[in-house]
Amino acid sequence: MEGQASCRRPSDDALDPGFRRRFVNIKTAMSFGLGLAIIALLLNRLDINVAQALRAIGQADGRLVLLAVGLYYTTFLARGLRWQVMLRNAGLTPPPSLFLGLVVFLSWFANCLVPAKLGDVYRAYLLKKHRNISASFAGGTIIAERLIDLSFVLLLSGAAVLIIFPSRVPDGVVPVLVVSGVAVLGAGVALLSLRRWEAAIARFLPRRARGIFDRFRGGTVAAFGSYPSLAVLTVLAWAAEIARFWLVAHSLALFDAEPMVQQIAIATFVALGSAIFTTAAPTPGGLGAAELAIVGALALTGRVGEIAVGAALLDRLISYWSLIALGLIPFLAWEIRSAPVLAVAGVSRAHRD
Repeated sequence: MEGQASCRRPSDDALDPGFRRRFVNIKTAMSFGLGLAIIALLLNRLDINVAQALRAIGQADGRLVLLAVGLYYTTFLARGLRWQVMLRNAGLTPPPSLFLGLVVFLSWFANCLVPAKLGDVYRAYLLKKHRNISASFAGGTIIAERLIDLSFVLLLSGAAVLIIFPSRVPDGVVPVLVVSGVAVLGAGVALLSLRRWEAAIARFLPRRARGIFDRFRGGTVAAFGSYPSLAVLTVLAWAAEIARFWLVAHSLALFDAEPMVQQIAIATFVALGSAIFTTAAPTPGGLGAAELAIVGALALTGRVGEIAVGAALLDRLISYWSLIALGLIPFLAWEIRSAPVLAVAGVSRAHRD
């Protein structure tokens, strides 16, 4: 395992993902347009009365919506604590958990504005810039974190499906679970390969890329450990996401008549299904794809029409649009504060990592 000193060399892997440039370009605009077009197509194909859906949102219980917002943002505290544990597992002295939670929050904000999950790159960049921890090493811990999340989401989604559909799983659900399972299996095989054949893999890489690979491998492999803490924090992080949709559904009286176990299973099915589509979608923050996934999941449980669309739009107002609104100020503050430093250091140019 790599020591802390080897992961803190200022010159070895400075990274500038160029997010300020990526926010305003034709590709980002096109990906936003694609997401909005998917939403418009969804509303048109379902023949939804938009005014009625918005009216349903306006009649939602505001207290439950505010509680959903507050509870949702606790996920960043849990994820910051979990990342702290993983960095410590990797042999580092990690920054405070509140700092890491803010970094995770800003990376999700970035994901809402740029496609292809570049917020994860931004997260590694922020840790490099503000704590001088190797971006490639930090990126390895983020990949390990993603593997934990994907495994947990697949396990919990499968359990929810069995509760909601005890006799027959709908055909549309099976491919999603299969693809997710294959992704988890593939990630596990890749992790095992990093552990067992790291030297052989490195030989096929250009000489200048071997140091980056070594640090990335070290972060990915060494981040695992302290499993009880990782399990508890993972459960807390995703419980906040599930509770968010459960509260949104209750604010609209979407499934009040259901038994509590069924309610939680449906909220889990919808929230985690939306998360899967958000991760796989090419649009910023899964715009369009997540709304489609929520409406589709609700339809499979017998909830259709304006009330289902209203639930999807209200949930995404919390989990997507509020991230943009609340993330803009701290993002600009961090970027403006660091701009003179970056200019003097000469790291506003693209660097290799």
